[in-house]
Amino acid sequence: MHKSLIIASTLALSLGAASAQTTPATTTPAPAQVALSDVPAGHWAKDAVDRIVQCGLIQGFPDGTFRGNENLTRYQAALIFFRALQTGALSNCGLSQQDMTVVANGMQEVSTELAAIATRVTDLEKLSAEQQARIDALEARISSMSTGAATADTAALTARIDALEAAIRNIPAGPQGPAGPAGPAGPQGPAGPAGPAGTSASATVTTPVTTPTASTTVVIGDTTPVDVAPARNLYAGVGVGVKSAGAGAECLNTFDQNKPAVNYCYTGSVMVGTNNLIGPVGARVAAEYQPGYNGVSVDANATYNLNTGSRLTPYVGAGLGLTSSQSRANVNQNASDIYVNGIVGLDYRLTDSISAFVEGNGRYYLSNNGNGTGLADSAADQGGFNGGVKVGVKFYF
Repeated sequence: MHKSLIIASTLALSLGAASAQTTPATTTPAPAQVALSDVPAGHWAKDAVDRIVQCGLIQGFPDGTFRGNENLTRYQAALIFFRALQTGALSNCGLSQQDMTVVANGMQEVSTELAAIATRVTDLEKLSAEQQARIDALEARISSMSTGAATADTAALTARIDALEAAIRNIPAGPQGPAGPAGPAGPQGPAGPAGPAGTSASATVTTPVTTPTASTTVVIGDTTPVDVAPARNLYAGVGVGVKSAGAGAECLNTFDQNKPAVNYCYTGSVMVGTNNLIGPVGARVAAEYQPGYNGVSVDANATYNLNTGSRLTPYVGAGLGLTSSQSRANVNQNASDIYVNGIVGLDYRLTDSISAFVEGNGRYYLSNNGNGTGLADSAADQGGFNGGVKVGVKFYF
């Protein structure tokens, strides 16, 4: 229990006991005033402590300290009771008989509660002692387990492990198995040091003969090297072809003009260009003549060549062109039509300077003013699509 609770209970019981005396007991001189070093001026409990010291109930420890934060023992409480009941210490507190009567009446009213509190404190101390006894018993049991049974179990396990190891060591070795296959030969070691020079006057130098080793590499397919012609960029070409012709723009049969017109027209063309103007991108200018309707077409195109590492070289291209041919409105005049051109072709190098080519071209005319467009009459006021093919040769230089 804390000292504050004991002091309150003690003062209450002391004042009650003192008020019950009708005849004052023999008093002793008041003790000398005690100065407590650990209760400084300004402390919140200094007035209460000084009053108790003045009444003679507490005189402090021999070293002159009060030790207000420590617990009050039963011996200390007995000493306070003794001073209050036997020495008449309360007479030194300056209380009148009327004050004593008021205190006694008040204490009489709370005596039952104080007794209950004292009983509860006693029970708590008893319970605390029992719990401490249980804790001591548990600690002793744990200590015995860690030093007794656990040690015995560890020793037993160690003995079993030793017995197993001994049994394993005593197992006889089995018969030796057959030898495995020989491994591959290791790499050749470094050459040894050169021997001493001979003593002959004329030394013969022997040149080692190296025997070619047959290759064990198996090559699947044709291993004949392909003679790819060296790449040349600039070229000039000629070609012949046909283009489609719609209703109203048919061409006469070239081989027999007495026969009805056909829905295609023959063409002849020339071209000049380069395959690699900027990397694989080239450029070319081509002119085409169509005997039917006296049509002439000229276009400029950018091309892209797909290098396959062989004689075959596919290419594609796109550009703009202009066709001039017999006017639909007046057969005695010519009319012009602009078109967007697209090319897909294939070169086959015959030699380093000659190649054969085949290509198809598609033209989208933005107008249909002349018969050379090959578009039908129904498209007179608007453009349309026309296609054709051609073959020829290119000369590289």
